[in-house]
Amino acid sequence: MKILIVHEIDWIIKVPFEPQHFAEIFSMKGHEVFVIDCGQPNFKNLISGLRTNKIKNFHSVYDKARITLIRPSSVLIKGLNRLTHFLTCEKVIRQIVVENKIDIILLYGVATNGIQTIKIAKEVSIPVVFRALDVAHKLVHIPILKNIVKTYEKRVIGNSSKVLATTPDLASYTKVMGGKDENVEFFPLGINSNDFRPLPPDNHLSEHLGISSKDKVILFVGTIYPFAGLDIIIKKFDFLKTKIPNVKLLIVGGGPFFNEIKSLIEKNKLNSEIILTGFKPQHDLPKYISLADICITPFVINEITDSILPIKILEYFACGKPVLSTPMKGTVGLLPNENYGIFYSELDYFISTLSDLLLNPTKLEEIGNNGYLHVKEHYDWDFLSDKILNKFSNLI
Repeated sequence: MKILIVHEIDWIIKVPFEPQHFAEIFSMKGHEVFVIDCGQPNFKNLISGLRTNKIKNFHSVYDKARITLIRPSSVLIKGLNRLTHFLTCEKVIRQIVVENKIDIILLYGVATNGIQTIKIAKEVSIPVVFRALDVAHKLVHIPILKNIVKTYEKRVIGNSSKVLATTPDLASYTKVMGGKDENVEFFPLGINSNDFRPLPPDNHLSEHLGISSKDKVILFVGTIYPFAGLDIIIKKFDFLKTKIPNVKLLIVGGGPFFNEIKSLIEKNKLNSEIILTGFKPQHDLPKYISLADICITPFVINEITDSILPIKILEYFACGKPVLSTPMKGTVGLLPNENYGIFYSELDYFISTLSDLLLNPTKLEEIGNNGYLHVKEHYDWDFLSDKILNKFSNLI
């Protein structure tokens, strides 16, 4: 098959996520894969960003993968990059579809390039599979733009040949947004079990980070958004220290709320107990996860988070680590209890629950093993790629 994947983030800079895995696995299974992405603001690349760029034989996850990455021209200045991509991408998408005789499109974009993709697919009569990862319009904070994105979201969902949602709760949401019952289904996220697997603690890394063998280590991996809940954990961290004096919090990631978290750590004089690493390459993440006694997802539950299952939870499982999370409906619906490798706690009680779990290493080991067995059976990327390719074949 000739497959086009349309996304609205930067594939070169951003940490690889599901679309990159699928694209590269598809190519290794013999399919010809083209990808449209959107450049992140970068003043150094301002001039080169003004022309359409094409990278052949691109890969970022698997050494044997070969895809063609196409980036439509845009002004790589914050606030303008997506707007100008919106205006230029339609011509590029049409050209790729027509010249390469694309068989099917896997669409991840909504506001930036979603409606253009739907329009072109209808013109040339090829199917579009829309991958619903979140509630797109809720990620927008400017009211007038939020309403526009909601309109686009409805148009994309309602006109897609198939909608694959990451949780049953999100599948229900897409039906409310116009998805036809027969076209909407739950399709899980996955993990790369070659990279994410149980490892012994990396002693060299722990020494570098200032973590001793006696420390109890709590780990958060991922993008630090305001809703990540880390600020709440930090504000209550002194209470945790009274229960477990040798506790450390390791935060591996960055993002829009990174500076605020860093300032809060300094304000509370927790620099020796809370370690910030910034973003790390995906293939290095299992080494950091190996240091954890427990991994956390303390997300504030709101319209953005309630329907999702964060991929980080599955990656924690794949490394054999137990998880404590807030009870997001999308996550609870798929992972109901500790038999699946996870404990739940409301944010108000998160620190006390964390303390109780850290003081019970036998329970933590049992939960971690449960999560590992569950993820190995249900969430491997290679297995899921075969399933989605089969869905593609049925639509063509």
